[in-house]
Amino acid sequence: MTRDSGKRFDRQALLLGAPPVELWPSVDTSHLRWDEQNKTTALCQALWDLFSDAPMPVASILRQYGVHRETLYRAARKCLAKHPDGKIWGFRAALKYIRIKAYERQTAVQPVAYERTGCAGAFSQLMRDYPTIEQTIRNAVRNRCRPVRAGKQVRQPIRDIHREFIKTCRDAGITADRYPLNTARQALRSLSTFISSLVNEDFDMAVSHAGGKSSRTAPGGVEQAPAATRPFDVVEFDGHRMDLRLTIKMIDPFGMEQTLELQRVWILVILDVYTRAVLGYHIALGQEYNKDDVAATIQAALTPALPRHYRIPELIVKEGGGFPSAIVPQTAFACWDWFRMDGAKSHLAGDTLIRLNQIVGCWTDNGPPATPNDRPYIERFFHLIARHFAHRLPGTVGSSPDSIERALSDPKGDLRLFVELPELEDMVHVLQSNYNATAHSGVGGKTPLEAMAYSVRSPDWEVRTVPMPLRSNLCLMQEARIVQIKGSAASGTRPHINFCHVRYTSTILAGNSGLIGRKVRIYYDVRDIRAVKAFFEDGTELGVLTAARPWNLTPHSLRLRQEIHRLIAERKLILTHDECPVVAWTRYRWRQVKTSKRAVNALAKAQLSMVPHIELPPPTSADLSTACRVADVLPSTPEIPPASQCETVITSETVPADPPKPKVLKIRRTITF
Repeated sequence: MTRDSGKRFDRQALLLGAPPVELWPSVDTSHLRWDEQNKTTALCQALWDLFSDAPMPVASILRQYGVHRETLYRAARKCLAKHPDGKIWGFRAALKYIRIKAYERQTAVQPVAYERTGCAGAFSQLMRDYPTIEQTIRNAVRNRCRPVRAGKQVRQPIRDIHREFIKTCRDAGITADRYPLNTARQALRSLSTFISSLVNEDFDMAVSHAGGKSSRTAPGGVEQAPAATRPFDVVEFDGHRMDLRLTIKMIDPFGMEQTLELQRVWILVILDVYTRAVLGYHIALGQEYNKDDVAATIQAALTPALPRHYRIPELIVKEGGGFPSAIVPQTAFACWDWFRMDGAKSHLAGDTLIRLNQIVGCWTDNGPPATPNDRPYIERFFHLIARHFAHRLPGTVGSSPDSIERALSDPKGDLRLFVELPELEDMVHVLQSNYNATAHSGVGGKTPLEAMAYSVRSPDWEVRTVPMPLRSNLCLMQEARIVQIKGSAASGTRPHINFCHVRYTSTILAGNSGLIGRKVRIYYDVRDIRAVKAFFEDGTELGVLTAARPWNLTPHSLRLRQEIHRLIAERKLILTHDECPVVAWTRYRWRQVKTSKRAVNALAKAQLSMVPHIELPPPTSADLSTACRVADVLPSTPEIPPASQCETVITSETVPADPPKPKVLKIRRTITF
């Protein structure tokens, strides 16, 4: 037992929590006197043998290096403590007079007229005892050099921060006889020193407080993705707004087909850094893409790519093209380790980070803003799409208002010359499939699919995949929320839950008044919220709850319902009795399509959401190998099989033999002209 610790030295516990001794931070003893050098070197060698894979007995270590037992035990505990740089102290703890822990004051401060004596460690003690006061100071320092806002001052002085600090201390219950209110300056100098230390901890904040230009390098406190050494090690993700004017054909409320012009759409892509292969993509409609579009892109990259039937007859994928999840069966449901992205709000949304961390199980590398060179591969891919695809089609807007492509491709108002949205989806699918079959100099002259298949054949191939129980119902568009069951037996209100301004219930829930007041966790698909699935707090299933009429008639997304309720609150949308709100919203948007492209995009998104989302079971290994046996066909040199083995053409023979059964139509309303 040592004097610095009240518990017995446990060597096995230290070995379990210690990293490999070969990776410990080292120490330089050249500045020490020769006698101190010998003592420090001997202590470092003793620590090495103490924490090595084949540990020596402690008695043998003490005899060999002449180290005192108490000194060795004290250094063994100190070397595993965390250093301010994020690592352990390691062999740095063997240096003489090294303190690994800051001074912590324990006694209260007595009232003093001046703060020159008797207040050592008092401010740190205050921050330790009152975390809310420290958080207030940190927020004030963080907001000090932000751009001017309404009702705010520019660069708040230290005196104003000090007044806010004193007010926070009084609100926390600190009386006048306690620190810092019992001192003459009320800890003004200590506060100034603490603010300086906070500024120096963050280089970007230090640059801002000094009035310098923003740093272009990555922030020191943000963990960056390492260099990619294998497939699915690091992926890059971003969105690109297509430089193209598009149209879409829709049926208006009178049953006539209309050709309408859309807003420019976004294409979201996930690209593997090591092989340069496109893993998945998603086309988002709207002025900006949101977290739901990010989730759809992640799901497209995780799930195996399905064959596609092209509307353009001449559109085919060239030989050896496709997506890795369909061409290389081993990459189906493969998860990546690092997800490199920029600082867009949809990328940093809480639901997005939860999906990446809990489902994919990866780290995120949020690069600094306005630095596209930190994500060079995805930016280069978007440059190729714009230059060799979007800028060559009719209706392109070019890279600038004065570009020659924009002037030459202007159809002069003829919407028939514009590319339609379904045609764009087909062309983008073929474009990225062919990109994966194009040789790249960055992967040794191989195509991305050849590089992926070559890595699969390596004996060191190892990749994480989505767990088998999650594959059958993998839906990243699903979100969860905790709600309370409402109802009243006295007023005759049956049990139900309220979700997004609508009641949900079921036969089981509505008939059990004992469930009133209990909380349940509901899961819902943001693309269609007509029904949710509920579970009790203990994990048992309650069942599927359906929305009340008329919200259960037409498929609609969560964002569409929120927009409908906003329009109702603004009195822009008036609903009649028992009228379907989605139908009323559709009529409202159709009145705006002639003057608003945003209305056209909203109608197009609603039309896509009305298509039923069929959850297919995951393909078996036999199905994947039958679709494309790349790993078996590969010879000594990488070779991709022809596209005919990997692409499935949907013909009339693939349609089920049973003819569709007619539906019984019911007349709900009679209109007399």
